[in-house]
Amino acid sequence: MSFLDKVFVVEDPDARVRNPEDFMSFVRAADGGFQRIPAGYQVRIDWIKLVEAGSQSFKLFGHAVKADDLTPLGWTSTANFVGKFRNETIGSMPPEPGASRFDRNAAWSNGQYLGQVELVAIVDERLEIEYLAAASIRAYATMVSAAARDGITITLNSGFRSYHEQKYLRDGYDRRLPGFNTAAKPGYSKHQNGTAFDLVVPGGDGNPTYEWLKRHGPAFGFVRTVNKEPWHWELDPPRAEVALASNTCKIPSVMV
Repeated sequence: MSFLDKVFVVEDPDARVRNPEDFMSFVRAADGGFQRIPAGYQVRIDWIKLVEAGSQSFKLFGHAVKADDLTPLGWTSTANFVGKFRNETIGSMPPEPGASRFDRNAAWSNGQYLGQVELVAIVDERLEIEYLAAASIRAYATMVSAAARDGITITLNSGFRSYHEQKYLRDGYDRRLPGFNTAAKPGYSKHQNGTAFDLVVPGGDGNPTYEWLKRHGPAFGFVRTVNKEPWHWELDPPRAEVALASNTCKIPSVMV
């Protein structure tokens, strides 16, 4: 869990302390107002809690302690910190014993079941939980850190998908439902084998994150593989090396 080794800065001036018995309620101060962690405080997070906030969404809370002396400050939303906990890994999900080819950790490629992979939960751009294959975390984190040193933020929209998640996206696309984009058939998406990352690059060309990725992504093993999808990058070091040698960020079939 990446957050355990970090110091976070409280950004929100209304960083209220939550009631650990009911995370949707707040702790009251002695004067009757809400207890808050002051903006600018440096804190460490020694534990986290995912709380269901609807049929398909969760909110993430962290138990904060002062960074210097570890004095407990209480539970608060991780969205109150600078960076809002994006890209923090919050736990692993090993395959269940006896898991099937259609379970959460099942990897697929070109319509073939590959086996089970360990997944890691990570906070995405929308502050929701995505999953990445454990084997790909180091490469992604290394690239994110390098971009941050250049003042660029890389965040995730979509990572590893289960067979059922891919089927849901494909069904929505086939039915032309609002909000559904082009999606591969279940079993055929690179999102199902742990190599595909949909990154946040609004507008593509001219976007600072996308421009950084074009210049540096292949050096970290990432390459564009899908035409007209500047957000879709794959961790494929051999093809990234070829792209790098050709002074591009794309495989030859990607024209736009």
